[in-house]
Amino acid sequence: EDLKKNGVSSRIIDLSIQIMLEELGPNLWETKLDRCVDYGHTFSKLLEMVPGADIFHGEAVNVDGFFCVILSYLRGYVDMDTVDRIFKCMKTMNLPTNSDDLKLELAWQSCQDAIEHRHGEMRIPLITDIGDSICVNDLTKEELDRAIDMMGKFDH
Repeated sequence: EDLKKNGVSSRIIDLSIQIMLEELGPNLWETKLDRCVDYGHTFSKLLEMVPGADIFHGEAVNVDGFFCVILSYLRGYVDMDTVDRIFKCMKTMNLPTNSDDLKLELAWQSCQDAIEHRHGEMRIPLITDIGDSICVNDLTKEELDRAIDMMGKFDH
């Protein structure tokens, strides 16, 4: 509620739209598929489709986003201070940061679906800093499993 009153949530949405337009506008024919705007849209699709799942699209995207933050940390792209800062921001906005349905099988199937729908590559955006990302194509089941385990250590 405080975020609405002081305009923070509106500012975040405005910046998100601006970044999306800047990235997608010149790429109308999708010739560049390594896109930061896919952040949060790798694992969320299957999370939403779990039978009986009680999660909205935006919530699933946020869980996916935090999962990718953890993957970024495990790869050494960001430090724990950055992870904690992002986690605190998400919690302050009352966004979910984990799901009981995020299991290894679902995560791995999401990677396989990404390969199928992203022209033969995973193209999973991982952050290298707040506001910067790279796309990776080589996540392993072991990495996903470690990230799922680490997600459970946070006070969701």
